[in-house]
Amino acid sequence: MAAPILDLVLPAMSEASANLIGQRLRQRMSHLHPHIESTVSFVPEKGRCKAPRIKPSWSELVLVPINATHLHSSPPQLTRHAEDIRRNHPDLAIRVARPTGPAPALLNLVDARLRLAAHRVHAQELDALILSTPDSGDQRGAAMLSKMTRLWSQHHHLPVHIATNSGGTTNVEEVVTHLRREGRRHIAVGSLWICDDETFRAHTHMALHAGAEVVSAPLGDDPVLAALAFQRYCSAAMGLVSGRTDDEVVPE
Repeated sequence: MAAPILDLVLPAMSEASANLIGQRLRQRMSHLHPHIESTVSFVPEKGRCKAPRIKPSWSELVLVPINATHLHSSPPQLTRHAEDIRRNHPDLAIRVARPTGPAPALLNLVDARLRLAAHRVHAQELDALILSTPDSGDQRGAAMLSKMTRLWSQHHHLPVHIATNSGGTTNVEEVVTHLRREGRRHIAVGSLWICDDETFRAHTHMALHAGAEVVSAPLGDDPVLAALAFQRYCSAAMGLVSGRTDDEVVPE
């Protein structure tokens, strides 16, 4: 019996940079787990989704959200995406895995990208950090993000604030402006984003325009993300075999 197809669901529009990340993640999966066939979907917060091309030979499909803010429940746009696939392919057994979610291990990736970005602009000294995310996540994800900010602050002995792309007082432009009013002049933004898409680039522009000294690149196709995605896939695939329902995520 063939293993279920792994669909890596990226939270971005299908454009060149996101496509490249998707293909590289697929290559990592194929290299480590050659018996598992994989594909990529693109499900941005706003804009048009791009579903995988379903092959007639496929009987089971596991959707794994590559998401750094949700830990338990799927964003509503991904839930709609899964429902569309079910409606168009009623004979295909589909399971939505838990999102890869935020994890303290991702801070090492953020740090590495932030060091590289700081080196490029010759930033010598930092006096504040911002952990930037595309949204505030689900309830469990938000709690983990709060924990990660505390860990990051303790590690660097610097104040750390969360900024999201959700608007309001947590908007990255507002957070940078607030820190500068406090007298902070060397502000670095660590990006807990997956793809360098149009939304991320606009977010970066706002941070720099508000006075941030440096903004790190997104997480991209790092092996840590690939490992998290495979763990989520295995759990959901076992659910398909056993018929369990406890692994399938619920909409927010």
